[in-house]
Amino acid sequence: MDNKDEFINNETDNSSSLNKNDETNESMSEQVNPVEPIDQINQENPVNRNEDTQVHEQVSEMDSKSGGNSNEPKDRQEPERYVYRGGSAYVAEENAYKKKRGFSKLAMIAVALVCTLFGTSLGVYSTLNILPGTSLFNDSKLGQILKDGNKVNTVQVSAPQLSTEGLTIPEIVKMVQPAVVTVTVQATAAASFSNPQGGYSTSIGTGFILNDEGLIATNYHVVEGGETIKVTLYTGEEVAAKVVNYDATNDLAVLSLTEKVAIPGKVTLGDSDNLQVGESVIAIGNPLSQEFAGTVTSGIVSATDRTVVVDNAEYHYIQTDAAINGGNSGGPLINARGEVIGINSAKISSSASTSSIEGIGFAIPINVLTSKIDVLSKAQLLVGIAGRDINEATAQQGSRPIGILVVEVAENSPASISNIKVGDVITEFDGKVVKTVQELNDLKNTKNAGDVVSVKIYREGTYLDLKLTLVVKP
Repeated sequence: MDNKDEFINNETDNSSSLNKNDETNESMSEQVNPVEPIDQINQENPVNRNEDTQVHEQVSEMDSKSGGNSNEPKDRQEPERYVYRGGSAYVAEENAYKKKRGFSKLAMIAVALVCTLFGTSLGVYSTLNILPGTSLFNDSKLGQILKDGNKVNTVQVSAPQLSTEGLTIPEIVKMVQPAVVTVTVQATAAASFSNPQGGYSTSIGTGFILNDEGLIATNYHVVEGGETIKVTLYTGEEVAAKVVNYDATNDLAVLSLTEKVAIPGKVTLGDSDNLQVGESVIAIGNPLSQEFAGTVTSGIVSATDRTVVVDNAEYHYIQTDAAINGGNSGGPLINARGEVIGINSAKISSSASTSSIEGIGFAIPINVLTSKIDVLSKAQLLVGIAGRDINEATAQQGSRPIGILVVEVAENSPASISNIKVGDVITEFDGKVVKTVQELNDLKNTKNAGDVVSVKIYREGTYLDLKLTLVVKP
């Protein structure tokens, strides 16, 4: 039998036969012929892809010639294998296996991680740099979203115009303060537990001069019920005054000086409709007492149309954080141009059950005054009644029509002379339907002293038409 060289697969068991073509075991000679390198390389499992590695077996010359011995002892030893590593040296197969054993598990995991990172990086790079340039990507939903997101909508933005007008606070005070006055009102005080004999009470407020004739604007609640009114001018001069007219619904009143004096100053009225939140304002008035006359406080406009209920009446106010206290009522709220844009009227005050409240004051918009200035500048006309509104619900309960219930008639007044009595319900005034006292006063203020108006009243189930001549209120 010819010598046969075999290639040893790395995965082949060491106990496998050295010669797979021999069908019987043959005895080996102690003298072993030298082994020559094989010409073939196992392409299925090479030991090292970078080396030309060959494996040879040494077989005995006897085996190659005799073809083997069937009587070989069972305990014979397997021939030693050698691996040719190139060059002139052979390495025993046992040591060769140790050296040519495959990658370790850690090495394989590291290679896998590197490949994963490389693949991910390549995918990201392709997504960001290659795919966006292809038509396939541009036609996809993602491409359309990115395309729409990259559109630039040109919007023209104009910077707000900064007001160059404006005066410093000292300049405003110098301009307006000469027109601000202190209003002192004396009224009869009703008897009470602490004052059983009654007497007089004195209160103060603020006002401002409107024109060269000396007309003064203030709050109605400042002069309400007053029997004697005096005005202290900026110069310190005290002058008697009287109520020309008033609008109780809007808490407005206009006074006139009863003496001929030099007018120290007058105000300029602004436009409260153009007022903006955040504008600077100052208030001038007489808080608490006449000792603090001419006090100046400053702040901003906190709100331009704040609805507030005061004494069961609803008002639309300008809100400001400029300090407003008792005695400031009727004083001017002034903008940065020195124009009066409001009449200080009220504030929210704290009570014993609440914490301290500061910086919430209110002023009547000046446009309310300017819209009524023609009427309020004329002498107040007298009808001579005190009335109460009858609404639909009250009318049904009392079997009366909607109108004005007469609760008091002044002696020798136009109403008394025209035979209007307590308990009558006025339903028409000057030929127009009236449902409230305010509506009647609005119609009256359009007339002049000496005008004769028709009045329809309801009395004990019958309607009567009466005539009434208006006179100036003394």
